Amino acid sequence: MAQGFVYILSSPNCDYIKIGGTERPINERVREINKSAGYADQGPWAIADFLHVTDWSVVERGMHSHFETRRIRQPQAIELFSLPSLEARIKLRETPKVLRIGHEATVKIFKNLDVKLFLHDLFQLSGLYGSLDLQGSWTISILPKTNGGRWFTLNIGTHEVAFSPVRAEGEKYEHWMVLDRLLLEYPQTIMWIGKMGGYVEDAPYKHSDRALSVSFWENFSDARKFLGLPGVRRALVAYWFDALADLRKRQAKSSYAKSHSYDAVAELLEYKYAADAQIFKAR
Repeated sequence: MAQGFVYILSSPNCDYIKIGGTERPINERVREINKSAGYADQGPWAIADFLHVTDWSVVERGMHSHFETRRIRQPQAIELFSLPSLEARIKLRETPKVLRIGHEATVKIFKNLDVKLFLHDLFQLSGLYGSLDLQGSWTISILPKTNGGRWFTLNIGTHEVAFSPVRAEGEKYEHWMVLDRLLLEYPQTIMWIGKMGGYVEDAPYKHSDRALSVSFWENFSDARKFLGLPGVRRALVAYWFDALADLRKRQAKSSYAKSHSYDAVAELLEYKYAADAQIFKAR
């Protein structure tokens, strides 16, 4: 029994999807596939879905067996399947929950739907959904015990870029983020932060002279409003995207990779697909 990942990859240059598994970090495996004979010329391949499981070979074999009649065998590319990624994702999500690593913590934190929605909005706004192959370079820890306990901690490389302690004042929690100094160009947003009992100051990172620490107090439902305030998206993307691009270039890992909750990310990804489908139906 070997812990690892079962993944579904798709590419704009291929009519098929790839269903595979690995016990190595998923970001390393995706990079390898995009360079390997048989797959590279049909790439670039990106993660459509994945699960972190206790026995990746068992789950992978189950997926391959279920879709065997739709397998496309090409030279040096034997894990291609002719089916929509949605169909493969539905089957992957039928994996018994007991096989999913860290799923109990995911269920525990997402019992609070407002926390889930806040993280979804944050992932959507920052582009983390588009950087699934960089997991391990950026990390999210669910319910870490840091400083008395937090709902979550998000790191990009070695830098904490967002966290929310579990300590509450009434129904409000402190929310802390690192954004680019571009935020200072939006005084109405700075004033809103002050009204929410927060502050804006230079972040304590030696090699990031653009970084601002932002803190405010709100419940998770109303905290989502912060992400829509003037300048927040611009400042968040400017800092986070630049940091992610640097990590991609250096193929650097975070020292917090071992505490990364792949299962929470997979759950958020599933929510994103469901939300996107509802928006599509409404059009």
